Amino acid sequence: MRRVFAVVPAHNESPTIRDTVRALWDFVDDMVVVADACRDDTAKRAQEAGATVLIRSGRGDKARALALGLNWVAAQSPGRNDVVLLVDGDTGDSAREAVKLVEAVVGGEADMAVGVLPPAGRHGGFGLVARFARWVLRRQTGMVFRAPLSGQRAVRWSALHGLSALAGGFGVEVGMTIDLVRAGARVQEVEVSMTHRYTGRSWRGFLHRARQGWHVLMASVGWRGVRLWTDG
Repeated sequence: MRRVFAVVPAHNESPTIRDTVRALWDFVDDMVVVADACRDDTAKRAQEAGATVLIRSGRGDKARALALGLNWVAAQSPGRNDVVLLVDGDTGDSAREAVKLVEAVVGGEADMAVGVLPPAGRHGGFGLVARFARWVLRRQTGMVFRAPLSGQRAVRWSALHGLSALAGGFGVEVGMTIDLVRAGARVQEVEVSMTHRYTGRSWRGFLHRARQGWHVLMASVGWRGVRLWTDG
């Protein structure tokens, strides 16, 4: 019997994590929320909603949060055709749209389905990092992606478990796409009506995107700083 595991990285997502978890329970079999260097009650709210919760201390690091969650999935002895769903903790009730990603993998259309969210409009940045990531992926894989940085993904376990490491920080999605395509995985983008918290055009938002751009650059040159299946 095929199972669906959800891994939800969450950094200070107290306002949305409960709704995210509850939405995912509609179609996943088991779930872990990784409270990544949180200073709020994200962990408590996720646990109240029924998720297994793992806690990372220190500085927030999405790649290491994902690694911790994926190691948890590995401990559940998943089958090769089981599906791992990666969903950000700030998607709230819109996380239920991620069922479309699972259906694409279960239906045999893809080994990894990547969610394409509606345009951010004025709530987002200027798209510079996304364009850079798109260019990187085109050069590295020969494919053109609309949502190269999307963190909403469903991946067949057999494909995911073939990875030995993740690119660090916010380069994790670009690195994952490069590595899976090179390994022969079929990657498809799927439109989903999901929303999440945007960093906007404040100085914090620009600082975030500067870090993100640097991590994408490192992923493009082969940096895989978080080993699987042992890192947390």
